[in-house]
Amino acid sequence: MTQTIEELFKENNVPKFRLKQLDHAIYQDLVTDFDQITTYPKWLREKLKKAEIKLTTLELVESHKSGNTVKFVLKTSDNQYIESVLIEHRDNRKTVCVSCQIFCAVGCKFCATGANPFKRSLTTQEIIEQVLFVSRYLKHNEERVTNIVYMGMGEPFLNYKSIEESIKILNNEKYFNIGARHIVVSTAGIIPKIYEYADFPLQTKLAISLHAPNQKLRSELMPINEKYTLKDLMKACDYFVEKTNKRISYEYVLIGGINDQIQQAKELVELLKNRKAHINLLVFNPHEFADYKKPEEKDVIAFRNYLQTRGLEVTIRKSMGDDISGACGQLSGKKLKKQNK
Repeated sequence: MTQTIEELFKENNVPKFRLKQLDHAIYQDLVTDFDQITTYPKWLREKLKKAEIKLTTLELVESHKSGNTVKFVLKTSDNQYIESVLIEHRDNRKTVCVSCQIFCAVGCKFCATGANPFKRSLTTQEIIEQVLFVSRYLKHNEERVTNIVYMGMGEPFLNYKSIEESIKILNNEKYFNIGARHIVVSTAGIIPKIYEYADFPLQTKLAISLHAPNQKLRSELMPINEKYTLKDLMKACDYFVEKTNKRISYEYVLIGGINDQIQQAKELVELLKNRKAHINLLVFNPHEFADYKKPEEKDVIAFRNYLQTRGLEVTIRKSMGDDISGACGQLSGKKLKKQNK
């Protein structure tokens, strides 16, 4: 987007300070239309509109609210669907969960996103636009985005360049000014990129989608584990901690009768007991794209208690309600299904 505008400015001898005004209009005033940039003369606004340069390429299709969570379904310029989620915490944090791909090639068996054919990776602009979209939503209450998690649709480390570029924009004080420590990137375990991410210059955090404590079960749930084994994944995680001195969050979706028993809890303790780790337990959210069931509440509590009494840091992370098709990729999958009918 900026490159095209820069070219237009150069052709028309527009002074460089107009670019700074544009940045302020987009990232501070949160405009969506050139007519809203009142610091621009009318002839320049008309010129930009005639050039058909768009300030936003994502279109809201629908939104759903449940408690402290709002899920947005957005349509891209090539008529694909992605999801972004706003979580409003009690301590006033406003977290945006962004997507980085249109569906996903990793194919985790329990995931609604992976149940649909992978389309493409999102551009840096499309990732940033999700945050801009939520920022505009929050502006009505004079609130702002404080945290970012790359945990939406897609595998971030299979779109590494756009992830890296978008993080730099989110962290930049001229744009969103979101602290690096408030940005988390989650991966299913793309090992080469974990090593690369350890050298990333900003102090961003890492989350690992673990979901099983042994090679066999993890491979059944996450086929990527055949290529990037659990043993090698843990080596990469150890390298990340050693290099950055940052704790890793391990995401573990509890699936009824599959990975939610005390036997798996014991194995998880053995896997993580000497590691700098925090475990986020998530309760599986049933959906039409996977034949798994929600765990019993007593099993969730027993699993957590077993880990805690063995010295591990654990949080049960509240999942989004079934009433808004909370599973990641579920709403987009429904839209795709309807579109293809």
